[in-house]
Amino acid sequence: MPTTKSTPISTSAPAQPSGGQDHQQTDKINVVPTGAGANTGAGTTRPKTQEEVEADRKYEEAMEEEYAKREGGA
Repeated sequence: MPTTKSTPISTSAPAQPSGGQDHQQTDKINVVPTGAGANTGAGTTRPKTQEEVEADRKYEEAMEEEYAKREGGA
């Protein structure tokens, strides 16, 4: 499976001196996928249309016939 390039994004402002206060601000980093295949909906499916179902059936029949020819002619 190809890997996608990720770009870190800072979600908070840079820490600045707090004038002697004891607490520190921390940066939160979210990784957002970028590049080919990012946020394309890959892995989701929709129901096939009647035309697609018929085309799949015809294709499978044609492949079965082709394999039968090759088995008989070998």
